[in-house]
Amino acid sequence: MKTNQLRIGKYVMINEMPILFPLEIMHSDVVQQAQSAGFFVMRVTAYGIDVYCWGESTSLNLQSNQTQDARIIKEFIGNISEVSHRFGNTAKPGVQPGVTANSPA
Repeated sequence: MKTNQLRIGKYVMINEMPILFPLEIMHSDVVQQAQSAGFFVMRVTAYGIDVYCWGESTSLNLQSNQTQDARIIKEFIGNISEVSHRFGNTAKPGVQPGVTANSPA
């Protein structure tokens, strides 16, 4: 991820696993039940990733657990970034990641 990026979106938390998605999608279109739900802002800096959660989902009638959800999302994003960093350059030359022989390029 590039530094100094700011992302705002929605999330739901299921079994302490975050599902992040764009603002245009309703929480209830993603899941019917969750532990918590709300909005997040993620800022990527040279020092790491900052996450802040707030609000509620009116479609699920759930509040966000601000501090706990932010910690879980930050850990989740950090783990993805670490895996991507370690294994991101393993594609064969001339092969696009995620493109199979049967999929359109």
